[in-house]
Amino acid sequence: LARILAQALVCSRPELEERPCGLCRDCRKAAEGIHPDVIWAEQFTGPEDKGAEVKIAAARALRQDAYIRPNEAARKVYLIDRPLNGNAQNALLKLLEDGPAYAAFLILTDNAASLLETVRSRCLLFQTTPPRADEVSDTAQVQWASRW
Repeated sequence: LARILAQALVCSRPELEERPCGLCRDCRKAAEGIHPDVIWAEQFTGPEDKGAEVKIAAARALRQDAYIRPNEAARKVYLIDRPLNGNAQNALLKLLEDGPAYAAFLILTDNAASLLETVRSRCLLFQTTPPRADEVSDTAQVQWASRW
């Protein structure tokens, strides 16, 4: 879902309701994981340990990177798929509240309560369930994600 939402955010199709189109260059690059404006947390934390939490130094690096304009798309999308420690969350507060208009942050967590109340108050919360077994094709997953 996060990848599809990121793809929709960088899609260059003018009609919002048709995003992600899956056909434009931005959609294809995002789907292949090579879009320079779709950025995963491991870029700041390192790929060594997938379960490693995002610490304050990585949060500061992410915050600094967020103020660099997008390379190719109209937006930059940050996917934070690792736990954020308390200091890192506090370092991101101002960015989440008043960051650049072109930056979007998708914080992925199994437990929203693991985020500080001040962070949650600055976010839109999407509670999802996995797609049903009959929704496993790529097209069905895009349609499932588009409902969100």
